[in-house]
This record gives sequence, C-alpha cells and structure tokens, in this order.
Amino acid sequence: MSQNKENVNKLFRQFKNKYVSVDLRDNNQSEGKVIAIDNYLNLVLENENGIETIKGGNVVFVSLKEDKK
Repeated sequence: MSQNKENVNKLFRQFKNKYVSVDLRDNNQSEGKVIAIDNYLNLVLENENGIETIKGGNVVFVSLKEDKK
C-alpha cells in the first residue's frame, strides 16, 4: 500500500509550479499557479488576486492550463 501512496504523491507533484484550472464543489472555478499541493489535494494557488488556499475536499477536478509566459 505504501508504494501505491507514493504513486499518488508523484501524480499530484506534477502540478507543482504549473498553471491549473480547479473545478470546485460549489460549481465555481479557480485558476492559478500551484505553489503547494499535498496528498489530500489541498492546494495553494498564486493568481492575480494573490495567494489562494483551497481545501482538498472542495476539489472536483484539476486540469493543467498552458503555461503563461
């Protein structure tokens, strides 16, 4: 099981320092650069409004966006 847990961590780590779009449970959406992410899918995003934290329980879907230049 610990090997499976490590695989999940690797999948989540691919989002770090990338621009993402996050669909939330309340039908809202958030976008920004992933500053931090953990195994519970808690996210810290940097966007035009500053730093935003998102609890993993509110996340429905995370998708990569094209890198901003």
